[in-house]
Amino acid sequence: MSHIIQFENVGLRYGTGAETLSDITFSLAKGGFYFLTGPSGAGKTSLLKLLYLSQRPSRGLIRLFGDDMVTMPRDKLPLYRRRIGVVFQEPMLFARSIEENLRVGKPDATDEEIQIALERAQAREFVARQPDGLKTIVGERGRTLSGGERQRVSIARALLKD
Repeated sequence: MSHIIQFENVGLRYGTGAETLSDITFSLAKGGFYFLTGPSGAGKTSLLKLLYLSQRPSRGLIRLFGDDMVTMPRDKLPLYRRRIGVVFQEPMLFARSIEENLRVGKPDATDEEIQIALERAQAREFVARQPDGLKTIVGERGRTLSGGERQRVSIARALLKD
């Protein structure tokens, strides 16, 4: 099985204090869906900072598609980041149409790819019920949609990104 992300005995220290995270080890396989949950302060955001290298590990190894993230050339990192979709609990939607929000993940997506992503995200029915379907403007931060609908659009966008 091909792993896209591997954390091996990773530690994280902010400044000179004690480690915030220690001995984090896990692997995520290509094509999987993974959920990171936990109480406030458990380290979810810190893990994402490590994954996007906005914070470097104090120890251990983080591999992305087999390459050590810390030592890979900086110009290669954006290519890898584009291959990972993240859906936050409070999704970020733009004051544009549902379709435009989906195309953020893949600007050249076909209509068929959009429909498949909506189906897989269980969003097809609620989108069809919108006054203008995919052309419906969702308002600032998606305010015209329910919280669950915003998450489904965000999930569809991540799926469309493949």
